Amino acid sequence: MERHRYSVHRTVFVVDVEGFGDRRRTNSHQLAVRAALYEILRRSFDEIGASWADCDHEDRGDAVFVLVPAQVPKALLVDSLPQALAAAVGEHNRTHPSEERIRLRMALHAGEVAYDEHGVTAAAVNLTFRLLDAAPLRAALAESPGVLALVTSDWFFEDVVRHSRVVDPATFRPVPVQVKETSTVGWIGLPDHPYPPEPARQAIRPGTGAGAQVPRQLPALPRSFVGRSDELAALTTLLEDDERPNGLVVIGGAGGIGKTWLALRWAHDNLHRFPAGQLFVDLRGFSPDGLPMSPAVATRGFLHSFGLTPDRIPADPHAQAALFRSIVADKALLILLDNAVETEQVIPLLPGSASCAVVVTSRSRLPGLTTGHGARPLFLDVLTDREARALLTDRLGTTRVDAEPAVVDELVEFCRGFPLALSIVAGNAATHQGASLAGLAAELHEAGVEALDSADPAASLPAVFSWSHQALAGDEAEAVVLVGLAPGPDIGLRAAASLVGTTVARARTLLRGLEQKSLVGYDGAGRYRMHDLVRRYVTETAHDTRVDALRRVVDFYLHTAHAADELLDPHREAIRVDPVAPGCLPLRFPDDAAALAWLNDEHTCVQAAQRLAVELGWNPEAVQFALALHTFHWRVGRLDDQVTMGCLGLVAAERTGSPAVRALAHRQLAEAYALQGRHIEAVDQLQRALPLAERFGDPSGQAHVLRILAWAQSEQGEIRLALENIVRALRLFRSAEDEEWEARALNQTAWYFALMGRHEQAAPFAASALDLHRRHRNRNGEALSLAIQGFLAHQAGRHPDALLLCERGLAMLRELGNSYFAAQVEDILGHVQVALGDREAARRCWQDAHDLYRVQNRVAKAERTQRLLDELAT
Repeated sequence: MERHRYSVHRTVFVVDVEGFGDRRRTNSHQLAVRAALYEILRRSFDEIGASWADCDHEDRGDAVFVLVPAQVPKALLVDSLPQALAAAVGEHNRTHPSEERIRLRMALHAGEVAYDEHGVTAAAVNLTFRLLDAAPLRAALAESPGVLALVTSDWFFEDVVRHSRVVDPATFRPVPVQVKETSTVGWIGLPDHPYPPEPARQAIRPGTGAGAQVPRQLPALPRSFVGRSDELAALTTLLEDDERPNGLVVIGGAGGIGKTWLALRWAHDNLHRFPAGQLFVDLRGFSPDGLPMSPAVATRGFLHSFGLTPDRIPADPHAQAALFRSIVADKALLILLDNAVETEQVIPLLPGSASCAVVVTSRSRLPGLTTGHGARPLFLDVLTDREARALLTDRLGTTRVDAEPAVVDELVEFCRGFPLALSIVAGNAATHQGASLAGLAAELHEAGVEALDSADPAASLPAVFSWSHQALAGDEAEAVVLVGLAPGPDIGLRAAASLVGTTVARARTLLRGLEQKSLVGYDGAGRYRMHDLVRRYVTETAHDTRVDALRRVVDFYLHTAHAADELLDPHREAIRVDPVAPGCLPLRFPDDAAALAWLNDEHTCVQAAQRLAVELGWNPEAVQFALALHTFHWRVGRLDDQVTMGCLGLVAAERTGSPAVRALAHRQLAEAYALQGRHIEAVDQLQRALPLAERFGDPSGQAHVLRILAWAQSEQGEIRLALENIVRALRLFRSAEDEEWEARALNQTAWYFALMGRHEQAAPFAASALDLHRRHRNRNGEALSLAIQGFLAHQAGRHPDALLLCERGLAMLRELGNSYFAAQVEDILGHVQVALGDREAARRCWQDAHDLYRVQNRVAKAERTQRLLDELAT
C-alpha cells in the first residue's frame, strides 16, 4: 500500500460476501469464493474506467477494503460500479455450484485518511465498516431477490447520490445505523432490484423545481448536555403514537430551563427518522427588542430553504402558508419552532401532513395548540442535584470540581437546578481558571441574581427573566411581583387572592396565566410555586415593597391560623387579633379536621408570614402568630417550631414596649420550653412574666404563669412546689369564674397529688375535672381526666379498670391528633400491661411512646422509655 506524508482524501469502498462462513462451504468453496471476489472487483473497476491497480486495498477475510484514488469521480461508484458488480456476480453464479455462489454487501463513504507503516487509519474508514456491519443492510440483502445491497453514508448520499442523473435517489431508503459507538444515518439502495421510488422523496431529485433542496437547518448540538433521559424518552413517546407516527409537541418551561437544548438533542439523535430534512427557526418570542418574528417571515424562510427563489414565492401570507404545506406534504420532515410566544404565531407554520413532526418550544404552555390542534405538552422542570453537578463537572473538569466539593455543593444549591444559571456559573469559572470556586460562590451570595448578569443578553439570567416579565400584561406583571414577595415557598389560591387584593376567581386566572408562561409552577393540588432564582430576580428588581399587598397576605395567614386554632381548642385562652385588612379573604373551616389539614399544609407559609411581620415591624401580629400556632404545635409534636415562633414573638413584644404584651410573650415562650423539656429556660421566662402580670393587675395572666410554672417544676421532680403553684392558679381561675381553665387546673392538681402517692386526695380533683370538661365539651381535657383516673386505678392495683380508662383516653387523643399527651398515656399503659402480665403489649406501648418522645425532642423521656424497653428485653 502506498504511503503518504500527509493525510489525503480518498473514496472508501468496502465489500463483503454474505454467509461466507456458512457451514455448507468447505475450505475449497471459500477459496473459490475469495478468488472469484477479487476477479469480480478487478473486472468491474477496469470496466468503469477506474483501474484496480491504482487502488489501495487490503484483504479482510470475507471482505475487501478499497481506497479509490482521488482522481476517480465518485459518481462512477454510484452510477456504474454497482451495476458492473451485480452483472459480474450474476455471471459467476450461473456457472458455479450453490456453495460457491456470491451475494455482496457494499458500503461507500469518503474522507481524509492517514497512512503509516502498518497500513491506513481514519474515522472515515471506521464509519464505512460500521455502515457495512449495520443490521438494516444485512436485512435488506436478505430480503432482496438480487445479489447486491449498497449502503452509503449520509454525507455521500447528499453530495453524490442525490445529484445522480443515472440512479434515482428516490429508490434509496434512509436507515438508522447503530454499531458500537457509532450512531448515524445510512442510505440503502438495491442496484439490481431497486426499491420503488418513494413519492415523498421525489422532490429531492435535482431539476424538479420546488423542493429540489433538502433542508438541514438544525443548529449544532448543545454543549454539556446532561441528564434529561426521562424527558428525551417522553418526547420520543409523544412523537411515536401508533395511530399518528409523527405529531405536534409543545415543550414548555421557564426561560433558561433548557427547552431548546432538549429539542436539539432529541432532533440530532433522531435524524434518521427525517430523511426529507429538518427545518429550524427561532421565532424570537421573548427577545430583547420585544418583537417576535412574524409567521410570514418564518414561512418565507422555509420556502427559501427548499430552493424557491423570491420571484416564485407569492406575496400573500395565506398563499405562502398553503405553498409551504403543499411542499412538505407526505415528507418525513422535522420542523422545530423555537421560542414561540403565542399560538397564533405557530399555526401558519404547521404542516397539513401527519408525516411531519413538529416540536415547539415556548415559555408559554400555548394551550391553544393543545385544545385546537391536538398538541401534546411536555413541561420541562429544573435539573436534579445529581444532573446539576454532572453539568458543572463536564464544563469545569473533574480535577477542579473534586478540589472544592463543598463549594460545588454551594453552587448547585444556589442555582437550584436551573440550567442557564449553571451554565453561566460554569462559564464564569472557566473564564477565570486561576480563581477559586469559593470566590465565585461568595460573589453569588453577595450579589444574588445580578452576579449572573452579562453584557451578552443570551448569557444573562436577569436579561432572560426580564424578557419574560416584559411579555406580561399589566395585571400579570403586578401579580408575578407580588407572588415573588409573598412569604413562604409556595402559595395557595385563597392566600394569593388576598395578596393581590382580588377575587378568588380572578386570582385563579392570573395564576394560570403565569403558569402558562412558566413563571410559576402548579402542583395540581391547589398550590403555586416560583423558582428561587425567579423569585430573587423579582424581589431584587421590585421598585417598592407593596406594603398593602403584604399586609393583606400576612393578615390572611394570621386570621386563618387563628380560626383554625379556635376549632382545635375552643376552650383555650382567648387571643385578641386586630381587624382584618381590607381585601383580605381569610378562611373559615367546617371542622377541626379541616383546620388541622390546613395548618399542616400551610405551616411553612405561616412561619414565613410571622418572619415577614417581624421584618416589617408589625409587632403585635408577630406576637399573635406564636399564640395562634401554639395548640397545633404541641398537639402534633412540632415543639422546635413553637420555640422558634415564641422567640420571634418575644423579639416583637419587646419592641412594643407594652408590659402586658411582653408578659404574654414571655409566658408563651416559657410554655414552649416546658413542652420541650427545657425547664430551666422555662422557669427563667416565667420569672420575667410573673412580675409584669402582677404589676398591672392581670389575675388571669398570673394564673397562667403559675400553671406553666407548676408544670415545669413537676417535670423537674419538684412536685410539692408544683402542687403549691397549681393550687394558687386554681384559686385565681375560680375567682375569675373561668370554668374551662379551672378544669385544666383541676387535672394538674389531681396529677400532682397522684405523683405524690396521695391517691385519695387526687381522685376528687380528677372527678371534678372530668365533669367540667364534659360540661364544656372539651374532649381533649376529658381524655386527660380519663387517663389520670386510669393512672390512679393502676396505682390502687385495679389494673383492668386502669387499662379501660387509659385506652378510652388514648383513643380520644388519637382522634384529636394530640400526639403530645398520647405519648404520655402510652407510657402509663406500658406499666399497666406489665402489671397485667402482657409484656408484648407493654413493649408495643413503650415503643410507641419512645418514638413519639423522640420525634418531639423530649430527650429525657425518650431515654427513660428506652431503658424500660431494654429491661423488658432481658
